[in-house]
Amino acid sequence: MNMTEINIRLAAIKLISRNGYESMSLRQLAAEAGINASTLYIYYKGKSELLLELILDYLQGLSREWARCRPRTSTADVKLRAFIACHVRYHLEHQDEAMLGNLEFRSLGAEDLQQVRQARRQYLKALQELLEQGVKEGSLSCAEPKLMARTLFNMLTHACVWYQADGRWGIDDVIRHYSDLVLKMLGAESLVPPPVSVPRTVINRRSVPLEVRP
Repeated sequence: MNMTEINIRLAAIKLISRNGYESMSLRQLAAEAGINASTLYIYYKGKSELLLELILDYLQGLSREWARCRPRTSTADVKLRAFIACHVRYHLEHQDEAMLGNLEFRSLGAEDLQQVRQARRQYLKALQELLEQGVKEGSLSCAEPKLMARTLFNMLTHACVWYQADGRWGIDDVIRHYSDLVLKMLGAESLVPPPVSVPRTVINRRSVPLEVRP
């Protein structure tokens, strides 16, 4: 991927996170990326192809990060703590991409949506297997691991909607909060210390309800 394509993607993420996918025109995108509108078609057939690539990038990046952070040998409750930390941190450090990936998929066509669903299922399968391991070990209590994996994905991902970088909680505070909540939900003993928050200046951020159901 060359710098022109990188700039197009960064410009698209910026415009979509600010105004939404439907409001972004190709003319606006070209201006934001600093290129001629005709240059866009060298890289993408249209807006929908670009949107698909951005959403798949988000999901693939999320899977790669978990593969990097995942403990190789450990009990399921320890792996779950690592998963929560990895998932939440990724979403808060890539907030615009996460919002785009979880809110704008509704604009995709049926064939493109199927690709997104497949990528998301692969990620959810890793979490489901982790929960199944915990049930087998007795370290986690979960009657429906597949359903719980979807529930945890939605709950943990929602942090990217309300989190404010200059707000009352830092990323580590959010991770501790969600870790404690999830471990209690699944009957695991929490080893997470109580959060220590440092007051910060609060700024307003566009609040959008999040329900991920691709």
